[in-house]
Amino acid sequence: MGRKEDVIGRWSEEKLGLLEKYLKAYARIMNSQKRKWLKAFHYIDAFAGSGQARVKDEERYIEGSPLRALQCDPPFDCYWFIELSPQRVEELKSLQSQFPNRKVIIRRGDCNRILCEEVIPQITRKSKQRALIFLDPYGLQVEWTTVEALARAKTFDVFVNFPLMAVTRILKRDEPPTGWRMNLLKKVMGDDSWVGKIYSNQLTLFGEVLRVRDVMRAEWLARIYADQVSNIFKFVSKPVIMTNSKNAPLYALFLASHNPTAVKIVNDIFNRYVRLREVGR
Repeated sequence: MGRKEDVIGRWSEEKLGLLEKYLKAYARIMNSQKRKWLKAFHYIDAFAGSGQARVKDEERYIEGSPLRALQCDPPFDCYWFIELSPQRVEELKSLQSQFPNRKVIIRRGDCNRILCEEVIPQITRKSKQRALIFLDPYGLQVEWTTVEALARAKTFDVFVNFPLMAVTRILKRDEPPTGWRMNLLKKVMGDDSWVGKIYSNQLTLFGEVLRVRDVMRAEWLARIYADQVSNIFKFVSKPVIMTNSKNAPLYALFLASHNPTAVKIVNDIFNRYVRLREVGR
């Protein structure tokens, strides 16, 4: 039996549309710099998935992030597609054959290791190369040490889709996280200094003190992570909350960069999207 097709919600389609807008803007700017100082610019998809996906509850297929990047004009000098699933890797290889004039590197495995051991050491300031990386995890797979390594390199624009729902799922209602939950949060968020801010003391009828999670807005949690990122990247865009059909927050999308122009472009793209979304409600 073949692998089940990838199925995505409408919010994922909107997310890919926002990515594509920035892909085109980034490629135009970087291509113009090749006439001056830049030797090459890369696109890195750390959770590449497959080339296309079906929209949930519809018989309609849309192009995934790898295909949108490969179709970008002007093209990137190199494309890195990282994926854990062997089946998806085979589908990515078929994309590789569809674009014989593109330099495509496909790696199967954990993106944290591949980024830190292979990608980041190649794309350095000394080499006069730059890259746009898309971090779109399925859950809490992106480690803070990887984000730090990308920031230190000062050669990457990082388009992040931060998993809000995955974080809230491990924050208990009646007590702060401990054990593996706290370790996982620290691994993803960098530290635990923010945890105490979302729990308050409440007295029970028997005089016992409980630590109860305050009502936590998605925008607030998104801002916490964006603020963490702003400690290591010079510029961070305003996060946009991506929601499902029931308006439940799933992810926070934003850009981290050392270039103010990059963040200005993304903020403009996001602002237009939010205005249109508000009109459509």
